[in-house]
Amino acid sequence: MSSSRENFAGTNFPQATISQVKRMLHVLVNDLSLAESQGIFLWGPPGIGKSSLVKQFAKEKGMKLVDLRLPLMDPVDLRGLPMVDKETRKAVWLPPDFLPDEDEEPGVLFLDEINAAPPSVQASAYQLVLDRRIGNYKLPEGWIVIAAGNRTTDRSVAYRLPTALSNRFTHFEIKVDVEEWIRWAWENSIDPYVISFIRFTPDLLMKFNPSSNETAFPTPRSWEFVSRLQPLRDEDFALYIKAVKGTIGDVASQQFIVFLNYRDTLPDPKDILEGEPYEIPRQIDAQFALMGGLIMELLSRHEEKHIDNFFAYVAQYEQTPYADHAIVLVREALQALGGKGLRELITNARVFRSWMSRNKKALL
Repeated sequence: MSSSRENFAGTNFPQATISQVKRMLHVLVNDLSLAESQGIFLWGPPGIGKSSLVKQFAKEKGMKLVDLRLPLMDPVDLRGLPMVDKETRKAVWLPPDFLPDEDEEPGVLFLDEINAAPPSVQASAYQLVLDRRIGNYKLPEGWIVIAAGNRTTDRSVAYRLPTALSNRFTHFEIKVDVEEWIRWAWENSIDPYVISFIRFTPDLLMKFNPSSNETAFPTPRSWEFVSRLQPLRDEDFALYIKAVKGTIGDVASQQFIVFLNYRDTLPDPKDILEGEPYEIPRQIDAQFALMGGLIMELLSRHEEKHIDNFFAYVAQYEQTPYADHAIVLVREALQALGGKGLRELITNARVFRSWMSRNKKALL
């Protein structure tokens, strides 16, 4: 096994989105648990969601997850420690307690960043992946092996996988899908302003340049962290700006802050839903900024009058140069409320049926 870092980047592997890989895993889970089965190897740049994908899959299947970060381990951590059997006067190996016991329910053994681990640690994982055992330890029935790693083209620490180990995996390179991420974001209560910004500037969902020296850059993972900063935005906006910049870098944070600053010049979303007078914004980026606040308000105010007033706002874009924005508004509202199990509040509304009769072709 070579200890040099080589260009085994996975760039020739088939690409798949997170939802596509999850669907495949749901179909193959039983086959992947068999003794002679292939494992799954997920390639992709930092922050794209490889680890989250595996956690989501294990949760959806009700399977236990053992997450091993191999770069943090020594070879002996996987194999265990030797002890003397007094009866046989031979050395036996005690397996580590983080590996699943033989009587455990089916689960997922996740070998994260496996190609960033030194060759000596990879050698310890080699037998576990190929033979589903290491020393006297045997991986229980029903357990599947999934591995993940960054590509060497990402300027990450990455060693070449031994050919036999690589050949025991089915390889996929994870790709970003904006529509897929936005659906996930609404379902997981991501900051509506973040979602609206990504809808407006989809190229900034993932902006990773391995040739750049930037240490902070936008990824699905870093945008999720920006969302968690939402309470700080109203409490200390200056500190919020610094935190956002430190999370997604200079370029993306500057554009996002400009986007947020439109809030001071826009109608109050509460007034729109309450039927108070207002003027619709004429700048496209301002329209998207207002969309974030309006949908955030709709998530907490969704009585019949609020839905009626929402569609009154939407209707004002019809027969204007911004008619497409009306379609975006309704789609986002359906996704947002659908993520909270409230979709029928809109679809059963008279104003929605009226809007659909005028815009059915465009919505489809």
